[in-house]
Amino acid sequence: MKLNDIAEFVTDKISSSSISLDRYVTTDSLLQNRRGRETAQNLPPMPCALTHYRQGDVLIANIRPYLKKVWYADSEGGCSSDVLAFRAKNGHCPSFLYTVLMQDSFFDYAMSGAKGSKMPRGDKDQIMRYELPTFTPMEEENIGNMMVDIMSKINVNRQINDNLSMLDHSLRGAITRLAA
Repeated sequence: MKLNDIAEFVTDKISSSSISLDRYVTTDSLLQNRRGRETAQNLPPMPCALTHYRQGDVLIANIRPYLKKVWYADSEGGCSSDVLAFRAKNGHCPSFLYTVLMQDSFFDYAMSGAKGSKMPRGDKDQIMRYELPTFTPMEEENIGNMMVDIMSKINVNRQINDNLSMLDHSLRGAITRLAA
């Protein structure tokens, strides 16, 4: 089975003037190494048409695929043209699509067909020929749900670690001030 059997590129459009900053996704707002996304720094300077993603779509930065920037959309919004938005076809599970697209083997495959050396871009036609194993709809759902659950737990652990790091820094500063 190929990727184009279970997914399609999102081609729906939305005006940049009709979305808020927290619903705008760029290659810069997608985080490396499958860490999701952060809020974009700014909206496009001039009103323009953006790709209209929906909750359950999978967004991937198409510039420098080796950075593994992927996000499983938990909301609706718009993304820049350098972000590929994938939507699961009817009969296929969106979370399974996310599981497929976050694999190292997918990013390696995307890089194998990338064009350009300084800022390589994935080839959309080649990407859609990515081969994956065939699963029943129930297996797709089980695999996808398990991966989303695992990634959710990883994200919670990252937040805890970030908070502990900030607390440690604050405590060290307080101890230094007290000792002075």
